[in-house]
Amino acid sequence: MADGEGGGMRRLCEWYVRRVPIIGFLYCAVPTLIGFGWLFATAEFRQVYLLRLAISLVVGGALAAWVNRFGVSLWVIKHRSKAGPATVLDGALIGVATGWASAFVPPLTALLQSSHQQLAMIFIIAAWLAAAALGALVGAVLAAVGRTHLGREEAAA
Repeated sequence: MADGEGGGMRRLCEWYVRRVPIIGFLYCAVPTLIGFGWLFATAEFRQVYLLRLAISLVVGGALAAWVNRFGVSLWVIKHRSKAGPATVLDGALIGVATGWASAFVPPLTALLQSSHQQLAMIFIIAAWLAAAALGALVGAVLAAVGRTHLGREEAAA
């Protein structure tokens, strides 16, 4: 493929592979900051919210960065292997695991000093299911783009 024909997408794919931990951190941090921003704007302030936010960003963000790096590495390894190229289904399945793991810690913090344990558990389950579904969608889209624009010989993670 000539540089003018999809060269920008190829560079974008390579950029994603090079920066995958940062992007993984953002997969956790952005929804967490939006959620806590909404919480701070609509609920009476409690100091435990700051603890929940810190745990979510530090522990959850680190886990999300690691899992995203691991997931992309898995996909790239299959893409470059003799069994490759990796499929969109591979990306979707890895995306489910990555999405769930990226959203593992922040919802759990809802249990810290919660006066509504049942609602917290419902929130956790709903957040994990939504993260898995969104992860499948993102993983499938990224795999479809990566299959087309990320060369099998240059796909080093």
